[in-house]
Amino acid sequence: MGKFVTSQNYICVSGYGWSGSSACIDLLKEFEGFGALKGEFRIAKDPYGLIDLEDSLVHHWDFIRHDIAIRDFLAYCEVLSRETGLFSRVGKNFSKNLSIDFMSESKSYIEKLTVMTYLGDTSLHRFYISAYKNFFMKMRSKFGKSIAKPMYFSRPSEVEFVRETKNYINRLFQSYMDLEKINTLVLDQAIPITNIVGASKYFESVKMIIVDRDPRDIYANMVRGKGLLAPELSNKDSATKYIQWHKQLRRISVRDSGTDIDKYVLRLSFEDLVFKYDNSVEKIIKFLGCDAQHNNKNKFFIPESSAKNIGLWKNYPDQSVMNRIGKELNSYCYVK
Repeated sequence: MGKFVTSQNYICVSGYGWSGSSACIDLLKEFEGFGALKGEFRIAKDPYGLIDLEDSLVHHWDFIRHDIAIRDFLAYCEVLSRETGLFSRVGKNFSKNLSIDFMSESKSYIEKLTVMTYLGDTSLHRFYISAYKNFFMKMRSKFGKSIAKPMYFSRPSEVEFVRETKNYINRLFQSYMDLEKINTLVLDQAIPITNIVGASKYFESVKMIIVDRDPRDIYANMVRGKGLLAPELSNKDSATKYIQWHKQLRRISVRDSGTDIDKYVLRLSFEDLVFKYDNSVEKIIKFLGCDAQHNNKNKFFIPESSAKNIGLWKNYPDQSVMNRIGKELNSYCYVK
């Protein structure tokens, strides 16, 4: 197993979808030595990401399951690595954005978690192939031809998995942070709000800020942006489904409950960032530590501009929807 690279600091900012986390990221970019990666970094939380990989390699191991999980993870990394364009497949451009060979780093990470590779065969390899290819493989097998393929054998302990994952995360960002001359990297959506303990352990030195917002404005902004539930919110019973969505997203997970996560988690409201700017900055400085210096005030985050995105719900065409959300989600609504 590898050694740790030089310590790097991370601030992970998360929201609930249209809840204003980008405003907090802009504010943090104004601190001395801080920088933010462009776009979201979701490798821990997404399907086929690090949480799923740990689950299959460590907690629910099976001699076939872990091989499939590694394959799924590497396929996901291919998406993250490649460039994208108008006429190309989806990609996240991580290799270019981070100034590294993202796939090479990801494969090296898997190698450190892997005991060996071997030629093997399982029916699971044929679950998603075409009927033609399945027929071809059956014919090969019938005539004694090998249909085996390289498989991974990996069963790290949780300590080993976490150690190598921290190294992997640090290596991904080391060149970027050196080039940008920063010592603290701000990441968007890197830690899922519903699994804070499970994902934060992948970062060597991390703190998390969660930003929430008046549910009525989230609703109005979501519809305007046509994202997440927006197609459903135009239906007759949209208020019912949105209220369910809002409540479930804010449920504390079993793993996070009973832990003292508030030591490294700061909860802010988007509205307070705007209307109680000085107080919010003081909270952030206290949370980050006494050496945090807010030297570039208003360079990226301008409260007066963000104020235009508060109270959107008041102009929403169907006020009956807003009245119902305000009644059933009253404790989440912002009062100035």
